[in-house]
Amino acid sequence: MTPQLFSAARVLDTPQAFVIAMAVYAFLGCIVNWPMKTCWRHVAMSLFFLRLCSYPPFCRRFWPAAIHGNCAFHRVICRSIPYWCRYREKDVVAQLIAALNRLNWPRSKLDIKLVCEKDDYETIAAIRCNTMPSNFELVLVPSGGPRTKPKALNYALQFARGEIVAVFDAEDRPHPDQLLEAWQAFRQGGSKLACVQAPLIIGNFRRNLLTRMFAFEYAVLFRGLLPWLARRGLVIPLGGTSNHFRRSCLEQVGGWDAYNVTEDADLGMRLARFGYRIDVISRGTIEDAPEEHGVWHRQRTRWIKGDADMAGAWPPADEHLARAWLVAFRREPDLYARHHRFGAAAPADAAHAGRALPAHGVRAADTQGLWLLALDVINILMAYMSFHMLGAKTMEPTELGGYAYFLAIPIYWVLISLSAWRAVWQLVRQPHLWEKTRTSQTCF
Repeated sequence: MTPQLFSAARVLDTPQAFVIAMAVYAFLGCIVNWPMKTCWRHVAMSLFFLRLCSYPPFCRRFWPAAIHGNCAFHRVICRSIPYWCRYREKDVVAQLIAALNRLNWPRSKLDIKLVCEKDDYETIAAIRCNTMPSNFELVLVPSGGPRTKPKALNYALQFARGEIVAVFDAEDRPHPDQLLEAWQAFRQGGSKLACVQAPLIIGNFRRNLLTRMFAFEYAVLFRGLLPWLARRGLVIPLGGTSNHFRRSCLEQVGGWDAYNVTEDADLGMRLARFGYRIDVISRGTIEDAPEEHGVWHRQRTRWIKGDADMAGAWPPADEHLARAWLVAFRREPDLYARHHRFGAAAPADAAHAGRALPAHGVRAADTQGLWLLALDVINILMAYMSFHMLGAKTMEPTELGGYAYFLAIPIYWVLISLSAWRAVWQLVRQPHLWEKTRTSQTCF
């Protein structure tokens, strides 16, 4: 169970709410009473953001070399337990079982749990209609409490029989050798390696522009930023699937936070707080992106809300966390840019530039305003180019679709900004709401 000190069950305590309110009032007061000081703060924040944009595009691709399967591994490994957490996913049951049967791992040492909510009758019936090997087990999660994926995972963990725990979603199609590569990484990584993350690859990226941008964003994150952070030993925000955990480490940090709707990023931070490392592997998992804006919007709202919830849940006086943040900031601050989820800053800069440009075209003597405008424009262009260059470097040639990505980035950031504002509203009214996002079923 996640320690209460780190749980998101309580979003904000009284001191945190007071500090946030005072910060808002102070910011508004500075704008009204001390415009010059506010201007310099604007410059400082803009330069900080400019630094965040300056590193990844010029870095090499940091994917680890693929580890090929070896039959000799099979004689010494312990059981690995993939979990497929699912709710109302009856349409992908056949695809799920086929993907599980393709895993390159001896069945005698593979314990598979299909995790369902107890009242998800359609999915349960679909699973029971399929013939499954003896190493499959259906785990029914009792109703009550927060209906979230981390709650289901915590419940199912007590039935696990292995030393390595892997988590997948219902529609995932992992590479057959992914478990082998994860196990080899644990053998070589030492006892402090608590988790390895496999890259997530979008399989339906050709459906429309939204799925193409989603695939582009995932390439930036899983094939660019995360390997880059791992090579520097920095804190890694985990993805919600294709995580492989050393079970002893997972239990020591308290498992998943049942109240956090982005339990993956929270768990990555908690592992780092307890002194553990996270690494990446190269054998990926194919999954599907939302094809409709409404589905994408709900999913992105949950992601941003969970990240904000995580920030509020961590104790403000945590010495270990403060030290980790300080080291990361001094070395490479890109971890906290998280521009795959917080693209709201760039539209704000764009709005300021668009508003200021006509005015300064008339009042050319306002040099201070022109410098601020130039800084905002540089920030916009740097963010734009760094995001595009990193995505173009990490995607395969068959995935790139001409100039569609390059031209659609500003629109995509505006959509993220809208989701961010919705996340702020939900954080106040419905902090633990897990909005179900259904994805399409693509061919294997």
